[in-house]
Amino acid sequence: MEKKLLYLKVKEELERSINEGELKPGEKLPSEPELAKKFEVSRPTLREALKMLQREKVLISKNGVGTYVNTRSEFIIHPLSKLQSVGQMIKNQGFLESESDIKLYTREPEEDWKKQLLIDEPVVILERSRTANGNKVAFYYNIFPQSLVQGHLDGEFSGAIFDFLQSKTGIHIAYAMTEICAINSSKKMDQNAIDVLGSEIILLKQLHFDDNDKPIFYSLDYLKNSVFKFFIKRE
Repeated sequence: MEKKLLYLKVKEELERSINEGELKPGEKLPSEPELAKKFEVSRPTLREALKMLQREKVLISKNGVGTYVNTRSEFIIHPLSKLQSVGQMIKNQGFLESESDIKLYTREPEEDWKKQLLIDEPVVILERSRTANGNKVAFYYNIFPQSLVQGHLDGEFSGAIFDFLQSKTGIHIAYAMTEICAINSSKKMDQNAIDVLGSEIILLKQLHFDDNDKPIFYSLDYLKNSVFKFFIKRE
């Protein structure tokens, strides 16, 4: 058990270094003795971590040369503890990111949304898909109190929600509470996501807060499970 915990810890640290740009695509990793010393583990333990990352195609091994960060992973790998837009996650992995199927509309909120956002008013919903190299990999609903975005979120929209809120309303999103959920095809919004992405998807329900701990907007983020890989360090 201790060995398993150690090599998983090393794997997570290497993934963090890659996702935060400390290790860049195409860069050669330090030698095994150097890495084992850095992480204070044995070389067999280190190799277990490296093998896992090689299987996930995050790292590639070149015989007689060394181990390198893959120039572009087939997956979008991200630490769940780090709040970042889906678009930015896609860009971080070297994919060309774009938007499609953009819709903006106003409707009455579901009871759950009222409780989450502490409101009793209509909501404005931004519905759209995200693509990576032209392939749809994410579909989501951003749900705002109408009074918050009225006059700001009209007509067409593109770009990052965090940037929009900061520039148009002066609101900085400080953090989000995220729930990882199963998909229920009997729910219309879930079925819409299945129609766009297929059935193998992850649903992240996220409530976003400002610096004063006030709930600002709610989102339903549907992500293709074959593309997005999330991890979190547990202690």
